[in-house]
Amino acid sequence: MSQITIAMPQMGNDLFRRYMKGKYVQSLRRSGADVCWIELENPDEAVRLAASCDGLLLPGGADVEPSLYGQTRSDKTGRPNAVRDRAEPKLLAAFLDMGKPVLGICRGVQMMNVSFGGTLFQDIKDKQTYKHSDFLSRARSCHPVEIITGTKLFDCMNDAGAWKPGTAFAKIAVNSIHHQAIDKLGDGLVVSAKSTDGFVEGIELKDYRFCAGVQWHPEHMSARNTAQQALFDAFVKACKE
Repeated sequence: MSQITIAMPQMGNDLFRRYMKGKYVQSLRRSGADVCWIELENPDEAVRLAASCDGLLLPGGADVEPSLYGQTRSDKTGRPNAVRDRAEPKLLAAFLDMGKPVLGICRGVQMMNVSFGGTLFQDIKDKQTYKHSDFLSRARSCHPVEIITGTKLFDCMNDAGAWKPGTAFAKIAVNSIHHQAIDKLGDGLVVSAKSTDGFVEGIELKDYRFCAGVQWHPEHMSARNTAQQALFDAFVKACKE
């Protein structure tokens, strides 16, 4: 079998973004996949270039433009990335049309939800119990989430031995680097994880072989945490199939 290649929207090449990009690359390489960075200035060309890849990973980044989900931008929403906002929904639609696997992380899971008609909380700081934006703790856990039985997320982490067999639901500890979160769930999506203070932390597309996303950043924990690496392993395995 030829090398599995994952399309990822270009995040930028300054020092900070190269560091953030490297964490995704390392996690995917441990699963046996390479990354193809897709330039986004021309969305249609981005789709053409990405189409030969085996899967799509929508990574973290800037806040999603609120007008995409029918809201006016509040002063608590950061400056959106207009280039990504234009191109990523087209990339997502194209990969789903081709029946290829998709993984969303942080901003990526929010963009997935918005693309299916869902909405976001523009800021959760006055609603949260736990600290959900803690960049300095990105390599370790900040708060617990409940993984819901019967979901792909539960199955892949269960296969990695994250909890005892037969568990109806399971709690794991995750990192957290976000101030927005899913509000209204998009059409056709199901919740796969929730924080214990009530926020959606994972979603999946119902009756699709692999279209899933998480609100936390497994790429920063995966080197030392088999349950977090298991998400990348399951994604790449779906790409191979």
